Amino acid sequence: MPTLSDFFYTQFFLRIPQPSASFTNKTIIVTGANGGLGRETVKHLIHLGAEKVIFACRSRSRGQQAKREIEAQLNCKTNLVDVRELDLESPASIKRFAEWAARSLPRVDVLINNAGIHANKFKVVYDTERTLAVNNIGTFLLTVQMIPKMQATARTYGITPVITFVASALYDIAEYPAQHGEDIFTWFREESHVNFMNQYNLSKLLQLYAMIKLAALVDSTSDRSSSIAVNALDPCFCKTGIISESTGLARVLFKIFEAITARTAEEGARLVVQTAAAGRETHGRYMRAGAVQAYAPIAADEQRATYVWNALCRRLEAIQPGIMQNLC
Repeated sequence: MPTLSDFFYTQFFLRIPQPSASFTNKTIIVTGANGGLGRETVKHLIHLGAEKVIFACRSRSRGQQAKREIEAQLNCKTNLVDVRELDLESPASIKRFAEWAARSLPRVDVLINNAGIHANKFKVVYDTERTLAVNNIGTFLLTVQMIPKMQATARTYGITPVITFVASALYDIAEYPAQHGEDIFTWFREESHVNFMNQYNLSKLLQLYAMIKLAALVDSTSDRSSSIAVNALDPCFCKTGIISESTGLARVLFKIFEAITARTAEEGARLVVQTAAAGRETHGRYMRAGAVQAYAPIAADEQRATYVWNALCRRLEAIQPGIMQNLC
């Protein structure tokens, strides 16, 4: 678990350089792009020469507003950013987006899975609690559908596309349930099993388990001409609006803590872009403070990772039959 001294170092003393890698000719998809880390990530990508940035967000109108503001601020071409609706709580929305990308985009070089939620009210989505639904099931429902397009991009252009998950160091303090039945997602369908102080942390732990297994599976089913790099990062604690759904005293206390300790979203976005620009040396790895970091023991549990991955695959296949063929 990150120590208190480690937290204060990354928040106050860590120097985060401006990203310098070129994204010339590249097409990048950024989910949750209309605010916080996503929006700042888009701005960095534009500075670094991206050919096309797909601004994927739940609200098309808010996305269009953010696009106009970015274009005015950066004085960039109006056709560089393409706003597309993507709701990770809707299988139909995810399928429409993935089919559009496969049909309409000549290439997809990078997928940045930035969208996520920190719910504070119980709601069932995908037959599980909403935080797990969005941060895990919806995110991987999109990712698995994007893999064939990214493998085709690798073969056609002779590059290594990158799938980057915006993770969190909070995975290390997640409380994994001692009992969860045959399916961990089904377990959290019951409100009595949910602890909202832990749910976001747990979702990020499950996300890392799934990312590690996905990276291994992509390797086993791809030849060298269609290889993809899959990685994750902690962008430090930043002002991102992740608790936008919180209310009352908890929100007030969080905002005070955020004002004192959080880095800007722009600084966190530097780390996102650095990770998205990395190559195979980061495949299956977790980046923190700009460098590859060993997984904490809780994330290195192979048996648990396999269990979570299998539960996730069953859920994805139930939502969209045949989807796991993309990994065969």
